Parts: sequence; structure tokens; C-alpha cells
Amino acid sequence: MPNADFFTALGFFTRRGFLDPATCARLRAHIGAAPAEPATIRTHGDTYDVDRSTRSTQLADVAPEALAFMEGRLTAVMPEISSHYGIPLTGIQKLQFLVYREGDFYQRHRDRADDQDFLRSRRVSVVIFLNGEGDPSASVAYRGGALTLYGLFEQSESDTLGFPLEGEEGLLVTFPSDVVHEVRPVEAGERYTVVAWFENGLEDRR
Repeated sequence: MPNADFFTALGFFTRRGFLDPATCARLRAHIGAAPAEPATIRTHGDTYDVDRSTRSTQLADVAPEALAFMEGRLTAVMPEISSHYGIPLTGIQKLQFLVYREGDFYQRHRDRADDQDFLRSRRVSVVIFLNGEGDPSASVAYRGGALTLYGLFEQSESDTLGFPLEGEEGLLVTFPSDVVHEVRPVEAGERYTVVAWFENGLEDRR
């Protein structure tokens, strides 16, 4: 399975060790202690509902200090990511702290859409892995659940060819928000991630 180096070579901004193991453990504990509810998807217009046939994962309402910590870390790296992609970035949309358990997944989708302001302003998607792939019986790891990206090459058939990323504890991965991607079903263990979207809100006011 391709690791972060493969996606870096394709032009994506990635960073191993963005979070150290102790911080990842602390954030996993925050997620585990927080109230959680099923994550939603947009079903039509401005309506968001739970649809477990499309997106099956739990969204944790973490403590304010965990949210503020992650917002600070992402704000600090935002200028570097903006420069890397050559995209002016003005802020970060609300973070999501997610846990995927056995059988959970998120079908193929894009994070950006043109028919709603906050979706149109999304420019760069962010995934931070709080644990990695491995043997769940021997470590805090998960099996399956690969973040898989599509349409990475110019050939038309690449739209149906997905490249799964090997998750690593502490890894930050970013990609343009119009890239099609999915989370494949988790086969064992629990997959902990933080997801966010860097935006250019100024574009919506032009």
C-alpha cells in the first residue's frame, strides 16, 4: 500500500510526525471521553442527515482545550500549505474529531461543491491520523479503513482507480478539496482522525 512518500511525490503536502505519539494518545483519550453522534452528510440543499449507507462514523464533541490545541497547530502550518499549493487561504472550517469502528466507512465523495458558500470556500482538505494501520490485537491500531484518493493522473481511467494511503500515527495529509476520495471499511480496531478544511472565504464575497 502506498505510504505518504508516494502522495508527496504526486504533489500533495504531507508531514510525518505532525503530532507526536503522546499528543495522539491524549487526543484519542479526548475523543473516547467525549459525547459522540453519527456524522451527517448533505442529503439535498441545506439539509444534513445521517445516512449510514453513505457515511458511517462517529463525530465526537471534544473538550474545548482539544479543539483549541488542534486549531492552533493547523493555523501555524496554514501559510506553508498555502504556499505549497499556491492557494490563498484565509481560515479553517470547524474541525471534526472522528472515530471509525469495525465496519465503518465513508463512500466516495468530494469535500467541495459550488452550490453552497461554505462548501465552495473549501480549498484544501486535511486529515490527521491519531493512530495508524497495524495489528489491533498488539497495539492501538486498526486494519482496513484506508483513505483512498481517485483521479490522481490525467488518464480518463484514473477516475475509477483509487490509491489507498497507509495511515501512520501523527501523519498529516492534505489534498485539494475537489479530489474524490473515500474511507474504506474498517476491518478491525478503531481508526481515530481529525479532519478539517482550509478555506478562502474571500472568494465567496467577490
